[in-house]
Amino acid sequence: MSLTSHDHRVSVNRVGGPDYRLKIVCLAVLLTTGCRKPTTPVDEKVPPAPVKWESPRQLLLEEWTELVGVALPLPNRAARVTAPVEGRVIAVLPPTAGKRIAEGQLINKGDVLAQLDPAAFVANREKAEATKKVVMAEKEAAELAVRQAELDVRRLTELRRQQDASSLPLASQIELEKAVAALETARAHSRADDRKLEAADKDIAALNQQISLYTLTAPCAGRLGRLQIVLGQTVPVGTAIADVVDVETEIDVLCYVAANTVRKINVGQLARVNASGDKPVDAEGKIVFIADQAESETGTFAVKVRFPNQNLHLRANAVARLRVLTKPGKACWTVPESALIEDQDPPIIVVVEDVETKKNADGKEEQTGKTRRLRAVVGVRDRVLRQVEILQLDDPEKKWRGDLENALIVVEKGQGLQTGDAVRLEEEEEETPLPATKPDEKMS
Repeated sequence: MSLTSHDHRVSVNRVGGPDYRLKIVCLAVLLTTGCRKPTTPVDEKVPPAPVKWESPRQLLLEEWTELVGVALPLPNRAARVTAPVEGRVIAVLPPTAGKRIAEGQLINKGDVLAQLDPAAFVANREKAEATKKVVMAEKEAAELAVRQAELDVRRLTELRRQQDASSLPLASQIELEKAVAALETARAHSRADDRKLEAADKDIAALNQQISLYTLTAPCAGRLGRLQIVLGQTVPVGTAIADVVDVETEIDVLCYVAANTVRKINVGQLARVNASGDKPVDAEGKIVFIADQAESETGTFAVKVRFPNQNLHLRANAVARLRVLTKPGKACWTVPESALIEDQDPPIIVVVEDVETKKNADGKEEQTGKTRRLRAVVGVRDRVLRQVEILQLDDPEKKWRGDLENALIVVEKGQGLQTGDAVRLEEEEEETPLPATKPDEKMS
């Protein structure tokens, strides 16, 4: 009896122990989880992306390469006046022959721009002229000595002739020879004086040439620039006085072009530059110079383009933007530049296929379709019309069955689109005119 009761208590304790309760809790959790139905994600319907598409157009395209340069005068129509000698400025733009000139004025070759003080060389010239006068006096004396010696020789020669006829001792041979030697000596002195006079003339001419360096004149005709000296200033050799440039008829634009661009251009090609102002002028010029050697600092090539400047009115050292015709016009299939996705090579063009018209949620009809990314082979780029020639469209997946002439190409908002994306044609919104207000109506 006691044994039976003990076994019953033991079994009851085992059923109600901690392990049994843990199993009950785990079973309840499993039953609860297993009875709950799994949730399936609801597919969100992505609306078609609004884009603009259009068909390629056949246009006449020209390829113009844009360059930036600096306007410069022609090499033989620009000069910089500098001081060839050291001196003190005693006159600036002095009137010459009643003519007065000013900065910015058209001047002629030889017009006086400034005068330096040549006092020291003027004194030396006066000294040389005085020395020449002394030599001239010596020359006169030498000529008189020559005449006297000639008379002595003539007298003795006559006496010797008479002596031979009468056999009387009128003049000896030695006296005649001495007279001849005196004549040669007098003539030598006269020739020496001639050389002294020539030397004096050359000294005076050299001094005059030196003095002329103190008068600074315009070396060519053109427009006078800003003067960079003042009265009383002592200028060293090489000091810049002013610039004279002539850009009235023609002007050059100097550009520095990269190596990949210089391959497209040649001497004689047509170029255009637009001058801004009240009446913009689109002037035509041509390339006149392409450097054979690149600049050592930048690796670019110097290119000069020459333009007529009568109506253009470009000024020297002004920045100018110009276009060079690198490919003549030809008819081709084109798309706007905005249609190209050029973050990879070759560029990508997005076309729309399976186009259909249906009503949207607002009840309005709209055109929708699917996109496809194609590789584009491009040709001429017209920077003015902003159009690009399309030579060919290739599908990497080989699933596109369309053709270039009838393709619908996304021209706006095509970035980020992938093959198979849904798109719709975005219609241009008409601008709503603002309500008219009376002049006396005040804003509240």
